[in-house]
Amino acid sequence: MLHRLALAAPALAVLLLAGPAAAESTFVGGVEGMLGFPGSFDFDTDIDTREGDTDTSFGLVPWVEKKLGDVVGFGGEMMFVWMKPEGAKERRLVLSPHLRARMAFPIIDKVTFDAFLSGGLTMWTPVDDSNGGTDDFRLGWSMRFGFGGSYAINEAVSAYGHLGWYTTTSYGDDVTANMHTVPLCVGLRGNF
Repeated sequence: MLHRLALAAPALAVLLLAGPAAAESTFVGGVEGMLGFPGSFDFDTDIDTREGDTDTSFGLVPWVEKKLGDVVGFGGEMMFVWMKPEGAKERRLVLSPHLRARMAFPIIDKVTFDAFLSGGLTMWTPVDDSNGGTDDFRLGWSMRFGFGGSYAINEAVSAYGHLGWYTTTSYGDDVTANMHTVPLCVGLRGNF
């Protein structure tokens, strides 16, 4: 019996330390639309570097997180972003599953300040375009952050918006490709 208590002691300590936060934590989920202002790209090879601007990007980002206490939440998101270098024939779908951390605290009445940071894997789907060896499926990493605010429509649902930065880097075919944009995102989130 003592060995069972010894095994349970670390779990009991975590529960005691996180008790107030765990009792109040809920799940929060949302979906946001993204408009990425024209940004920049660079394709680096062993021979040279090609740089330029990107066209306007579009995206959709569903996400869910576990809220810990009143201020911080941790979770995941899946970014679906359509972007392309300026002058390219078609937009490329960039898929970015991310881990995310968000901080939100009240400013006045129903208005809160929000800030988040997310990052993870990125997958560039193939395109039928000539981008100097970057047309095939590509893997890499991506990251984004943003600052903004939200307004509580009722106790369960809030409308929010934020401005931030998104970068995606992929590797393959002896080319390192990067695309960056400054996205404006608006969406709805709810507690469940």
